[in-house]
Amino acid sequence: MNSKKGQAAAEYLVTYGWALLLLVAVIAIILSTGIFNPSYFISEECVLQPDIACTGYQMYRMGGDQDAILMIGVENRLGYDMKLDNVKITTNDLGVAGEKVWGPQQGVPVVLRQGDNVTLRYVITGEKQPAVDSMQRMRVELTYYSCAREVNPDCVANAEYLHTVAGRITVRVAKG
Repeated sequence: MNSKKGQAAAEYLVTYGWALLLLVAVIAIILSTGIFNPSYFISEECVLQPDIACTGYQMYRMGGDQDAILMIGVENRLGYDMKLDNVKITTNDLGVAGEKVWGPQQGVPVVLRQGDNVTLRYVITGEKQPAVDSMQRMRVELTYYSCAREVNPDCVANAEYLHTVAGRITVRVAKG
């Protein structure tokens, strides 16, 4: 009778042992997919303000020691023309250690008519380049002059008509 108790205990342990082994295997497979990687839960975004839209954005590296390139599309939806004065990107530990301001942007100032787009291009130079598939966060500061007919019909660059918009970009670095 004692041998049957030992056999029952062994069968119990073997049955639950296989179940636990299967559970460990399933958890290992799930972890290997990268679902629990924090960057998996961070969504990409480009936020300025509703009337000055970020129509597209991308950061990519060509590979090797090449610098990263950040492209941002900005559209004027203000209802009047604007003179884009400056667009600065502020990064932390990207390209160089610590905080770095990239800008002023070449090709700016430019007058953007209502509904027009402009694509801004930044080359992130330095020793430290972002890894492909890494998430990068940046602050954006856009300054412009209002060219509304009621206020500034000649689109004069006067400090009285200068406005600043702040926003943020979160982007995954792609391979170019």
